[in-house]
Amino acid sequence: MTARTTAAEWTERVAAWRASGRTAREFAAGKGYSDKLLQWWGRELARRERPKPAGVKLARVVRVAAPSAPLTVSIGAARIEVRAGFDATLLRDVVDALGGAR
Repeated sequence: MTARTTAAEWTERVAAWRASGRTAREFAAGKGYSDKLLQWWGRELARRERPKPAGVKLARVVRVAAPSAPLTVSIGAARIEVRAGFDATLLRDVVDALGGAR
């Protein structure tokens, strides 16, 4: 049974390989591991060092209805603007007071 090589050991091997200026094949020759494994660890260690992307940020989006144009009610010389959400009872009382409910 062979001992498992740790990431720390591979970090040392990859650093030594890169500092040597030799190809992965030249560096790994006779060391008991392949050039392909050395290259894989080189990429893996570089990937591990990259900063992790920030988490996804979510925002609540609340859709608000655009204000509609007011409705203008004309009774004689009087003009009343009525907007969405108006008080119907109050409007009826105003129209009655202006004599529009005859």
